[in-house]
Amino acid sequence: MSAKKKKKKSSGQGTSFVITLVTLSIVFVFFGYLIGQYAVGALKEQHEASMQVARQSTSAPVVARESNPTPVSTVNPTSSTPVQSTQPKASTQPEPSSSSGTLYRVQVGVFSERANADRMVAMLKEAGYEGIVIPGPPHRVQTGAFSSQENASKLVDELVKKGFEAIVVR
Repeated sequence: MSAKKKKKKSSGQGTSFVITLVTLSIVFVFFGYLIGQYAVGALKEQHEASMQVARQSTSAPVVARESNPTPVSTVNPTSSTPVQSTQPKASTQPEPSSSSGTLYRVQVGVFSERANADRMVAMLKEAGYEGIVIPGPPHRVQTGAFSSQENASKLVDELVKKGFEAIVVR
């Protein structure tokens, strides 16, 4: 009789253990799902905020560049004659805008660290160009915004001659 009681007791413990294990598994899966949903929502908000900042920062240089139509000239330190800067000059007549409103930008670098992007902007300023950092990661360094791809390509050629790696992006 005591053997039967021991058998019933041990099978009851095994069943109880399995039920507890299944219950805990369901609870952990549910909490994992909730945490995952929270993380995805937070990442979406962060992405939308960074895209909004990027849109705002890329629109500002376009207005500033077109509002200053006077060319910049500097004096070459080895001679006293003024040398025209290779900085892109805004024309007195506005460029015809494309029907789609596409802007062509010149990208000079893409960096995983903001400090490296800031160094590239400083190098651009030393060469006589304005530069902006599109926040990331990746942090993209861009200069110039043009309505025609030809003008952007001209700036790329100038930058390549000065030792920069540059491409045209939309």
